[in-house]
Amino acid sequence: VEEVEQLHEELKMNENFTLTSFSYKTKQVKAKGEVIDEYQVVQAKKFFTDEKEPSADVRIIYEV
Repeated sequence: VEEVEQLHEELKMNENFTLTSFSYKTKQVKAKGEVIDEYQVVQAKKFFTDEKEPSADVRIIYEV
């Protein structure tokens, strides 16, 4: 969860877009009723430029 909170802060501070929405869910992997792993699924919405009156060309590159 700390990594998700760190990601949220990084996205809020990024000046290339406006973060309009951020959420996450914690999922658990179970085997025989016991939790063996846990992970988070993150959803973020970024606003780059006004759809009706775009003010700039935007190149988006995502790296993993």
